[in-house]
Amino acid sequence: MSRFLRWLMMLTMAALVAGTGTWEEARAQVPQGKPRPPMPRPEMVPRRPDSRSLGDLNRRLIELDRLLSLKSVGRAESLLKSLEQHSVLERQLLSRRVRLAQLKGDHRQAVQICREAVVDLPLNSALWRSLATSYLAIDRPDSARQAVDMFLATSPSLRSAGMVSVELFQMAGRPRASLALIDSLRAALPEPHYMGRQKAICLLQLDRPDEAADEVVADLRYNPFNLSLVRNELLEFDPRLGERQAFLARLKARQDDAGSEVAEALFLAGLFLTRADAPQALAQVRPRLGQARSQLVVLQNAVSLGQELDLLEDRDQVQATVDYLLPLLEIMMGPENPDGGLRRRAADQLALVCEFALMHQVLGADPARAVQRFGDLLGQVRRINPTSEALYSSQISLAAYTRDTLRRPRQAAASLERMLLDLDLPTEGVALARLSLGECYLAAGDTARGRTVLTQLGRDPEFRQAAGHAHYLLARLDLAQGNFATARDRFAVVAMDNPAAPYANDALDMGLLISEEMDNPSGGPFILNLYARSVMDQLTAQPDSCRAALTRFVDEAGRRLDPEDKQFLLERGLLDLARAEAQAGRAEAAVNWLSRIITEHPDGRYPGLALVMRAELLENLGRHEEARNDLEQLLAQYPDYLFIDDVRDQLRNLP
Repeated sequence: MSRFLRWLMMLTMAALVAGTGTWEEARAQVPQGKPRPPMPRPEMVPRRPDSRSLGDLNRRLIELDRLLSLKSVGRAESLLKSLEQHSVLERQLLSRRVRLAQLKGDHRQAVQICREAVVDLPLNSALWRSLATSYLAIDRPDSARQAVDMFLATSPSLRSAGMVSVELFQMAGRPRASLALIDSLRAALPEPHYMGRQKAICLLQLDRPDEAADEVVADLRYNPFNLSLVRNELLEFDPRLGERQAFLARLKARQDDAGSEVAEALFLAGLFLTRADAPQALAQVRPRLGQARSQLVVLQNAVSLGQELDLLEDRDQVQATVDYLLPLLEIMMGPENPDGGLRRRAADQLALVCEFALMHQVLGADPARAVQRFGDLLGQVRRINPTSEALYSSQISLAAYTRDTLRRPRQAAASLERMLLDLDLPTEGVALARLSLGECYLAAGDTARGRTVLTQLGRDPEFRQAAGHAHYLLARLDLAQGNFATARDRFAVVAMDNPAAPYANDALDMGLLISEEMDNPSGGPFILNLYARSVMDQLTAQPDSCRAALTRFVDEAGRRLDPEDKQFLLERGLLDLARAEAQAGRAEAAVNWLSRIITEHPDGRYPGLALVMRAELLENLGRHEEARNDLEQLLAQYPDYLFIDDVRDQLRNLP
């Protein structure tokens, strides 16, 4: 045994002996005559909660956080009082107590809670942030700035904490404090372009447009692909930013600098589009299109603007954006662009813009001229990018607009015939083009050729959806031509084979109507023939004749049919007449016909739908209270209406 180990054993034994002696002496000093204090009972000893209790507490904490996020103050307060009984949650409940006080609007209490808590938890950055928020709410900006300084000092990331702090001052309406904080953070990080968009907004709030424009220019030159963020944030701050002449003038002046970027011109063009000034917007970007390095940024911006068209509410702004994109994309897919890939992408985007304009009828003051121009543009797209799917869908939309709006079905049919000769046409496009061609033949009054094209499409097993739609049109044609039994059977097959199609409900309805009318003692083929004339006018695109035919049908059927029985075909005629009047812009006449369904046929098949249609018309006429009464009547009188959930949403959205 080594000498070190012997010394270690001796020291250990000496310590044990000394400890024993001390224990014996302590026992001897205890008075023998007095009883010892009783041992504490087990229920008096505080115990840590077991894993099951901790799991339950964590679930209740999550529930509390959810209630606070939903701003359910009453339930959150009662749950918080229940959780405060558990001392193990004391620190975890601090931030929740502060949040609850802020939700209640009692920011002085929130300040008191935070100030007491930071004494023991000076490194808790969340408490300093909450303290700053409440100081700003009670209008103590100096104290808030001191709390923000502590928040920045205790946060693990100065950069992200600075963003939060600047946002706090901006939300409190303190642009000067936000500006000072941004400048100090730029020096501390150091990042000379830190929070450029937010600084520009602060400068605009302080009415310093030249400095704000310089900040925007600096941010775009630092990162040109930041264009969408800069534009969206500044327009969210001020949607009428395009009308600030000093700001626009400074942006224009900065474009003459040596290091100017195309993103600056695109930003300025976007501001002109907000005031529906397409020529000025195009004038800003047109000189930049000859620069090869600018092509990609311009195309990306054009794609973003095209995707935002559906989100715009101002009709003039939508028209200006389309008027700006069409010539811009036409130039970009032309020979000035040396990049073949970008040319094809520009052509595809141009076809998409054309399709949007056709579907939403954004065609300017001269629709006929716009349609001719769209045809020329789509012809260029076909030469540059013949495989574009948007090209063929746009051509079909162009034919549908020519047929339905311009009332030129033969011209539309000719364009579709040329389209079907295109060998690059995708297989799905062939089916849709043939379906649209059949509709064009019917609209032109050539029912024989229309029936031939639709029958061939209906026999094609590869295109089930297009074939189903073709059979639906053929069933309507059979009804219009007096082949009632064939029409009834075809409607039934269409409804069963394509139950999810948009025309399935109407097909089922028409099949039932024909079957019921053929067995109607007071109706029969004569009444069906009266109704069939209006169907033929619908197929052949003659809206005026269709309204006249429906009016004759309603009058004649009203005299001949037995009013004691349910006359569903008469109801359908009234409904079709109301739709025809609404499409003709005669809303009051449509309301009158719908009122007749509601009052004369309350137990029929269409009063629920009539109430919905009348409510929509009344809402468009500005008669919101009457529209609300119609929807409430529907909920009370027809609770089994098929689209009752949509009715509730419509009722909630009424002013």
